[in-house]
Amino acid sequence: MAVNPAQVCLFIPAGLKKFKLDLFNRIGKKIEAHGGRVVHHDPKGLEALPPEVTPIVGCMPECVYLMNEWWKTGRQWIYWDRGYARRVFATWLPRGDNGGYYRWHLNTLQMNRIADVPGDRWQALKIPLRPWRKGGDKIIVASTLHHYFDMFGVPGWPEKIAAEIRTYTKRPVIVRHKETTVPLDVELADAHCLVAHGSIAAVEAVIMGCPVFVDKSNAAALVGRTDFREIDHPVYPDNREAWVHSLAYSQFNEQELVDGTLWKLIT
Repeated sequence: MAVNPAQVCLFIPAGLKKFKLDLFNRIGKKIEAHGGRVVHHDPKGLEALPPEVTPIVGCMPECVYLMNEWWKTGRQWIYWDRGYARRVFATWLPRGDNGGYYRWHLNTLQMNRIADVPGDRWQALKIPLRPWRKGGDKIIVASTLHHYFDMFGVPGWPEKIAAEIRTYTKRPVIVRHKETTVPLDVELADAHCLVAHGSIAAVEAVIMGCPVFVDKSNAAALVGRTDFREIDHPVYPDNREAWVHSLAYSQFNEQELVDGTLWKLIT
């Protein structure tokens, strides 16, 4: 196994909605059945773990200081969040069955390399990889919830990056708010590119055929650009198929989170 479930510790924060708490508890009980651990509510409980135990955290403001410390020290840890495709909600691609998919990664927030994996898991999702779109004019900046930008020390990022981009191009720059009801593919129909920090909208845009400019931490950086000064010159790489195959091997449905598939495939 890539990770031994007997040597992990899942953090379950306070204040979760019922459906999230139920999912956390199901995963936690399975981890405990394998000999692993669960810490509830107080992230300081993760500080006391022995070095051979791998902590598991999600997009939780209270855990950011720990993630920063683990990055510095090189300690192995696991991050999990909603998946890339067939997510449970907040998606413009088809939604997931069986509770949807969640991404799990070692030592990183999103996929940061294209692995040599087969296409079976991607093909099972039955989501078309659309041809690249070229010739659009407007630039779409994808925003997300403000607490994400606050968590990672980039408050107001969408507005700031939009202002910066306007100094590099004469194209119209539009900030797309997370709460919009306009479908993403409609907004991208005449777009030159999409810009995002960590938003999975960038992953969805690439699948829809729209080029992207993103932060280096975004999984779409593997098939996009990260230098916003080059905003007038997006790329249309031909490795998207290998990229989506790797995405599919980085996410798991609820059944796979408890039946052992996760621990065999997580990277």
